[in-house]
Amino acid sequence: MFTHITGIGQRDRREKGRNNKPKIYLLVEILFLSLIVFLISLLKIKFLTVLSVLGALYMLIMSCIPRYYRVMKRQ
Repeated sequence: MFTHITGIGQRDRREKGRNNKPKIYLLVEILFLSLIVFLISLLKIKFLTVLSVLGALYMLIMSCIPRYYRVMKRQ
């Protein structure tokens, strides 16, 4: 008879029920911020474009990514 060796080739049981919504929300926020930057860049004013890029990066680093990590830690 064959014996079953646990832990080899098996995934963690918690992986099955993992929720992908936080990743989707993060991607939507990044796409939304990049769309805003793109629309501002169409105005052809470099000062506003640079400010919008810096603002989008600040928003991403200070708000979006910490929120993503908090949600992933809860799951």
